[in-house]
Amino acid sequence: MTKGIACFAMAVVLAGTSASAQTPQGSDPTKGAGGAGVDLATFLARNRNRILRADADHDGRVSRAEWAAWWDAHPGKGPSDPAGRFRAIDADGDGFLTAEEIDATSTKRFARLDANHDGRVVRAERPCRAK
Repeated sequence: MTKGIACFAMAVVLAGTSASAQTPQGSDPTKGAGGAGVDLATFLARNRNRILRADADHDGRVSRAEWAAWWDAHPGKGPSDPAGRFRAIDADGDGFLTAEEIDATSTKRFARLDANHDGRVVRAERPCRAK
């Protein structure tokens, strides 16, 4: 009798494990533990959209003032040196970040993160962040 209960308990545990391992419909596999990762197009779109949130006047580019105001309003959420990050993205040095400049910088970052060069960045390839 106890052997039957133990077998039943093990079957329940295994069934729950396999069910939880499946990706539910409508979920984003890139946010899972391993997932399928993120391709370059998705990576670029996410970075571009994130940075362009600072575009307060909605002219399609981010000025130094907009960038500074954005990070002042969101302390601890961005780069440790926002001014240095701005300079790194602003390739032509005109004081504005454009979608093209953001994409160029993000493409280089993607290439560094894609350790196995398969065109996708998975969580295991990303460097650990201190909490």
